[in-house]
Amino acid sequence: MSVRDAVGQMFVVSMNGTEPDYYIEKMIRERNIGGVILFGPNMESEGGTRRLTRALQELSMATEPRISLFIAVDHEGGAVQHAPWVTPRPSAAEVGSRGDPGEARRISSEIGHELRRAGVNTDFAPVADTGSGAAIGDRSYGADPALVGRMVAASVGGFEEAGVVSAAKHFPNHGPAAEDSHVGYPRVAHGIQEVRATDLPPFRAAVEAGVPMVMVGHLVYPSIDPERPASLSPRAIGMLREELGFRGVIVTDDLAMEGAKRGGTPARAAVEAVAAGADLLVLSGLPEEQAGAYDAVVAAVEAGEIPRERIEDSVRRIKEVKDGYRMAR
Repeated sequence: MSVRDAVGQMFVVSMNGTEPDYYIEKMIRERNIGGVILFGPNMESEGGTRRLTRALQELSMATEPRISLFIAVDHEGGAVQHAPWVTPRPSAAEVGSRGDPGEARRISSEIGHELRRAGVNTDFAPVADTGSGAAIGDRSYGADPALVGRMVAASVGGFEEAGVVSAAKHFPNHGPAAEDSHVGYPRVAHGIQEVRATDLPPFRAAVEAGVPMVMVGHLVYPSIDPERPASLSPRAIGMLREELGFRGVIVTDDLAMEGAKRGGTPARAAVEAVAAGADLLVLSGLPEEQAGAYDAVVAAVEAGEIPRERIEDSVRRIKEVKDGYRMAR
């Protein structure tokens, strides 16, 4: 696989409208992107979404090297339910208050099966954060790491039953943050022992349950890395790999968010994320920003700033997940 094709596999981008337009077709045909993330405006109905996902997969499978796409959504239940045909489910906080992992597993399995009916094969869920700070609220199962770990592990199992790729988020824990990483620069002043005791256990539970992806958040934990958010931090990503033993795909939260850009551009954030060890980069927003971020990573590899082996490792992990799930069915 060429450098350009390999880098493309590391991008999951948004699109406009309810059918493939010029820009998303170009991202697939010319840049070999790894996936597409759909939001509410892209999904008016189950049938329409099924036609869209089929068209996207056909485009990708007709383009060398013919690799199926991650078709992703954010669909958690509660306030975050973007797919309009999926039966509404309660928030994670409500489910967590009942303390029944069986309920969490059943809900995720049902959501997963309903998503798959329309060709959606990836759900950036469950939330493994503890607490209800900025941007989280009732999206978390609760404040007790042990409880959250049990519920998250069960949810991962439910998505697996449905054949849907899940992603535990937002490592190392957005729950304690007082700022929203969409618009701000959250810092969490947990010492390293508190990180290990309260922030990491739900993610460890997800890893032990076989979660195929973990999403890293745009959160600065000074005890891990005093300067960079986890999504752009070799130390944070190293902790996920080495301490938690995660061997799957590390995906960033959306690089269009201010917590990643930090006053700069998604292109700069993309290069930093790849250099830090992220495998898959989510980027919504303007087509020119998506293309610019892709071009920046390609240029960094060609200039020797990012080793080619770094890209090949990510593509191998991405392909392992895609091969383990029937992406294009």
